[in-house]
Amino acid sequence: MNTLLRSLPLLCLCFGAGSMHAQLLSQTALDSTKEFYSIASALKEPDQVYRLQLTKKKYKELPEEIRQFKNLNALDIGKNKLKVLPAWLGELKYMQEFRAPQNKLQEMPAVVCQWPHLKRLDLHQNEITGLIPCMGDLAEVVSLDLWSNDLEDFPEELKGMTALRFMDLRVIQFDQREMEHISELFPRVKIFFSQPCHCGVGE
Repeated sequence: MNTLLRSLPLLCLCFGAGSMHAQLLSQTALDSTKEFYSIASALKEPDQVYRLQLTKKKYKELPEEIRQFKNLNALDIGKNKLKVLPAWLGELKYMQEFRAPQNKLQEMPAVVCQWPHLKRLDLHQNEITGLIPCMGDLAEVVSLDLWSNDLEDFPEELKGMTALRFMDLRVIQFDQREMEHISELFPRVKIFFSQPCHCGVGE
């Protein structure tokens, strides 16, 4: 009995240490965690990198060193020159917030569908032509910021995004029929549209 009692503090200490290193942060913890602004600084303590901002780096390709940050919960790669995203980003299974606005993406990156805990996706001011069916499996996404893209495709599978509450689709040319279709797909979502166009009218 005494041996068992003496072992309890050690068990509690080990359990506590494991909890402190949980990779998936709560929203409160993620909002308050340290943010890294360069790969060089992040590589000094890779296991502590939960939030990384790499904006305005003139990247045409993402540095592969990023895949070392296995605990990454939030990544911002906005204002670069990226046309595609690498498949290895899917290895970062704890991604909750992903931002890549003001790049040169022409297709919705399929890698986003590999992030089961994704809550916020910001891809505004790219050249993306449509959403993809597998996004319907992203059951935790709350916010989609997609304004100023070239969106046309909104597949029926997107109905699976049951947590979605906010979607920004301004500065995109939709006619009234297209806007109604999108609204029917997302009946509980606050959608921001620009005024409908009269595309094809009078032609």
